[in-house]
Amino acid sequence: MVKTYCPRIPLQGQAFRALKAISLIMAIGLGLASCANQENKGVASRISPAADIVAQSEQATPNAADASPKAALPRPQLIKSAEISLQVKSIEESSKVIAEIVRQQQGDILELNDFRAGNSVTAQSVSLKIRVPQDRLDLVLEALSQLGLVKGRFLKAEDVTNQLVDLQARLKNSRQTEVQLQEILKQTGSVGDVLKVTQELSRVRESIEQVDAHLTNLKNQVAYSTVQVSLTAEVSVIAPQSDLGSQLQNTWNNATHSVTVVSIGLLKLSIWLMVYCPYWLIPLAGFLFLRHRRRQLTKLQDSNSPINSDN
Repeated sequence: MVKTYCPRIPLQGQAFRALKAISLIMAIGLGLASCANQENKGVASRISPAADIVAQSEQATPNAADASPKAALPRPQLIKSAEISLQVKSIEESSKVIAEIVRQQQGDILELNDFRAGNSVTAQSVSLKIRVPQDRLDLVLEALSQLGLVKGRFLKAEDVTNQLVDLQARLKNSRQTEVQLQEILKQTGSVGDVLKVTQELSRVRESIEQVDAHLTNLKNQVAYSTVQVSLTAEVSVIAPQSDLGSQLQNTWNNATHSVTVVSIGLLKLSIWLMVYCPYWLIPLAGFLFLRHRRRQLTKLQDSNSPINSDN
């Protein structure tokens, strides 16, 4: 039988080593726990801003959803026109100011009609037709109203949104048809088919040009508004008194004019008498003949009366 030799360790040394191992394990556990807490805090700190952002986005999402239908609504396309009537002190100065306003607002003067009279009895008036960008129409009307007394104001708007949408859809479909016809034309081989496709392509292109021109015209009318401006200036209705020389000159002119009128009237009367002479010469000749015959009979009676008295 073999005997093994195991040296004996004192009991105090073994207890000390066990206590040291336990304390080392506890220190490692505390270190790991502190590291885990720091990691959890870091993760929490990183998650917290993101959570705030998500919460804010969740709060903002309903607002965006509520605002999206409003933003999706198309803006009405309006053709606006206006009229304004003003009474001003000076036609010339007001016309210059209007031209400057139109130039500053990047507009144009389309028409200018001047109805001013030369005398001071008739009121002066000027009519202008201007075109300005639609977004500056209110500014132009406000500037024009400052020129004088507003006698009348009129604003009209026509909604052409449906027309624009319809024209854009027609234009899109026509262009798609044009592309399809071009593809068919490349694949067609017979002369008859080529002629048919070419004719249809020409018709489609003509329709595209017409729709495009109409669409462009409507867009220009929407982009620019027209304003009809009427300017009037009242002046004194009392005619100024003229001097003695002017009065004498007017009298002479009236007298010579009267002589001329009378002379022309007499000349016209003589022409009428010459034309109607057959109607009045025959009765006049008959009257003169009867008068002459009566005188002759009277003389014969006078000559026979002495003879009868002698017998």
